[in-house]
Amino acid sequence: MYLKKFSLTACLLLVAFAGLHSQAIANDRDRDLPVMTRNMDEGTDFGPIFLATTPQDFATQVALAYLEVQASNIPERSAAIADEIAARQPYLVGLQEVSIWRTGPLFGHADTVTYNALQSLLDALNVRGQHYVAIKVQTEFEGEAPSALGVEIGFSDLDVLLARTEISVSELKLSNIQAQHFATNLVFPSPLLGPITVPRGWISADGKLRGKYFRFITTHLESFHLGVQAVQASEIVLGPANTELPVILAGDLNTEAPGGNPALNAAYQIILSGGFSDDWTVLHGADPGFTWPLHGEDPFTPFSTPNQRLDLVLSRDGRKGLDALATDLIGNTSADLTASGLWPSDHAGLASVFRLNP
Repeated sequence: MYLKKFSLTACLLLVAFAGLHSQAIANDRDRDLPVMTRNMDEGTDFGPIFLATTPQDFATQVALAYLEVQASNIPERSAAIADEIAARQPYLVGLQEVSIWRTGPLFGHADTVTYNALQSLLDALNVRGQHYVAIKVQTEFEGEAPSALGVEIGFSDLDVLLARTEISVSELKLSNIQAQHFATNLVFPSPLLGPITVPRGWISADGKLRGKYFRFITTHLESFHLGVQAVQASEIVLGPANTELPVILAGDLNTEAPGGNPALNAAYQIILSGGFSDDWTVLHGADPGFTWPLHGEDPFTPFSTPNQRLDLVLSRDGRKGLDALATDLIGNTSADLTASGLWPSDHAGLASVFRLNP
């Protein structure tokens, strides 16, 4: 009789333990945080515009740039990025080079929107049953210029942080959403226009996922000046990343990670010295994970071979229990080309999953 009671008690304990173990696994999964970073590609590289030396050449280069934008088919490419997001369903998405293009009367104001990459993306996500909202939009470079097309062309470059809205506040709550321009930005000497400042910045948000806190930062560091880029990396480490919270930093950092040119990775080393780990290297070892360029000068050169890893996801656990479970390249295979044969962007993106441990 005693043995029977003992066996029954043992069985009940085993069942209870199994239930608690299953619940612990479920709770772990509940604290999985999928995120993404995506450069959307503005559709042109602008360079010839700023190098123009005469008003006629300037207007011609503005026209050629806008024709490149038209050929790059921003709505179609945005829909391809919406497919990527729908497949991964990240809770947070950092976007760079999110462009708005406008036209207007020559030498007047360009206030008629012709392409809005953010709105195209949100519309495409909604069609796919994926509901996201831009919780912060940071306006970077803006300008208007006359073109040889007989119209004024306007442009805005945005960095954006998207959040998935299907998740209840009891599961994921976001707060302390901030955005700021860097104190140090590139000043570009244009022969015709004089000095042009190219503002860049960052967006951050604090999150609470099933009771565990973290900070997500997205940024687009300077690409044309390594010294400015390094200072901006320091501003990230000393600014929004200066917290005891677990931190995820994701964006187009424009700094060479290992596998590329060591002379170009000062900003990368500065971020690592701030306690961050490179999650691609941790999870993929020697695989270089190149993200750029997928095509050359816009609108596209179908199969350029990437040779730099500029898009990165880095993390620092802050002694709070943040584990990188996965980080994968997206938008970088021929299967990702649009129906018109366009890459979604000239950059590959990164989709990552983190676990916030109890």
